[in-house]
Amino acid sequence: MRTLWPKLLLALVLVTLLTYWGHRLTEDLEQPLGEMLPDLGGLARYLLGVGVLLVLLGAVAHANYGLAFRRWMLRPNTAPYYWIWVCILAWLIFEGLQIRTEAAPEFVDENLLVMGVVVTFIIGYGYVADYLRTRRDQLRLEKQTTEAELTALRAQINPHFLFNVLNTIYSEAQRAKNSYVADLIGQLAGLMRYTLQEANRPQTPVMTELAFIEKYVTLQRARLPQTETVRVSLHIDSDDQPAYMAPLLLIPFVENAFQYGISLDQPSYIDIDIGFENRQLIMHVVNSRPTGSAHRHGAGTGIRNTRQRLERAYPARHELRLDDKPTEFAVFLRIDL
Repeated sequence: MRTLWPKLLLALVLVTLLTYWGHRLTEDLEQPLGEMLPDLGGLARYLLGVGVLLVLLGAVAHANYGLAFRRWMLRPNTAPYYWIWVCILAWLIFEGLQIRTEAAPEFVDENLLVMGVVVTFIIGYGYVADYLRTRRDQLRLEKQTTEAELTALRAQINPHFLFNVLNTIYSEAQRAKNSYVADLIGQLAGLMRYTLQEANRPQTPVMTELAFIEKYVTLQRARLPQTETVRVSLHIDSDDQPAYMAPLLLIPFVENAFQYGISLDQPSYIDIDIGFENRQLIMHVVNSRPTGSAHRHGAGTGIRNTRQRLERAYPARHELRLDDKPTEFAVFLRIDL
């Protein structure tokens, strides 16, 4: 019902406008045939005036694209609001034309025609501008992906060397029957392997991404002292439905929480909650802001880059809110999968 009433309101606005314009148009039928002939000179002058106002029309179309089209039309739940606004804009244009022609019945059809052309131009401008913007973002993303692949190729020797070292340490830990250390090394190798292999793919299974988060939190817990003043909680409520997402979108918020939310000198906490609802991934991350480290602020590069990746991968299909308080930092992320 929540998503139905905007459509009903749009239908009501359309019916009202069509009824009103039909009434104004039929008034012209009551005039004698001679009075119904168009005034070609007046129409020419009118079209000349429209030509002079093309620059203004372009400005209006661009403003409509930035303020209404991108805000409402690109979101399925708010698309009816955009069309309601278009109806209001059409009515305003028509009334402006009526005032210009002193509401003469013989100009109603011309005013409707000009109004239709202007509104069609404004709507078409929005679609064309959005297509060009999307295409430009795609080309930029392809260029960045190519550069990242080249960088990864140049650095391949170092990860392979590190993997060999980790395998050696893992074997030594197993030989010493230290299963705890061996398990941590195995999880670290898994994190690196995921970062280097899965992260190069455009999409990865959601369950693989969540397993990566679990391994990361496990390693972070292992390096922290077992005290009552430090609390780290991770809760993942999976619906086991097959889904895919862009890799490494969640980890920057978790990394940020561990980097700035943990203190060994005073009580601190990190709460991570990831769930699914109606094919949407919903993530909450809340961490404390210890007073002793309140002056520590990162450059915000990780979260800023993640915000840009979300805009490219899920335009109008995600919501990101950051709540920065003096004693607490909270992240809310929703992605439509």
